Amino acid sequence: MRTAEELKDKWLAELPLIMARTGMYGINGAHVQDLCRRLLDDLCFLDERHDGYWRDSMDRYGSRGVQGPFLEMFGRDRNCTAEVASVFAEHFHRLGYLAVDRTLDETDWLMFTSAVRERFGTTDVRRSEIVAEFGEPSLVVDRRVLCYVPGDSSGWAFVDCWTDYQSSYVPGEGTYETARDDDPLVREFRLPADTFESGLHLTLFGKVLRWGPGWWIHHPDDTVPAESQAIAAQLRQIESDDPSLP
Repeated sequence: MRTAEELKDKWLAELPLIMARTGMYGINGAHVQDLCRRLLDDLCFLDERHDGYWRDSMDRYGSRGVQGPFLEMFGRDRNCTAEVASVFAEHFHRLGYLAVDRTLDETDWLMFTSAVRERFGTTDVRRSEIVAEFGEPSLVVDRRVLCYVPGDSSGWAFVDCWTDYQSSYVPGEGTYETARDDDPLVREFRLPADTFESGLHLTLFGKVLRWGPGWWIHHPDDTVPAESQAIAAQLRQIESDDPSLP
């Protein structure tokens, strides 16, 4: 019979594979959440760890678990397996079960988080641009979520990239081919915060995915110019006065 130590070694060897190819381990966010939660519970049980911090921290995601906010924002058609896995990656790392490639010193961390808060809410940015400016991530989950870890490993920052599969007809072949952008756009940044929403910073692309091209009318934020906010207010008033609208 295998020993407990051998079992632990097997689990620890599997963890980086789960993070690298998350889609092979779960078809949706719920499956990945169950897998990661069970694995984390088993590792803590094996090591006789009784710290419930990681379980308590899950409360910020609501009754549907980690997948809940992502499904609410972007719908079931846009799989959130990598996003869910990235949340658990932070806890695996904090407990010593998952290594990362690098950590950011205090200066680099401040530059990164400041840029997210001040620059990316009104623009589109690609994965390659983030890496060029801030360096290689500490960890990449499923090839599309970049994780940046501060030196004290307190709270991680996540860069969620997204691209839909594009089908195009191949002339002369009588078939379609499917491809994805190798340098996807960033959909949102997730920074350490007390609540999910307060730590969420959508790019322009992310706002359109979440609310559609008219996001600035019904969901304006401080990145929308005052003139556009005034126009949005007028449009909302017109809609509210129109008896034909629900």
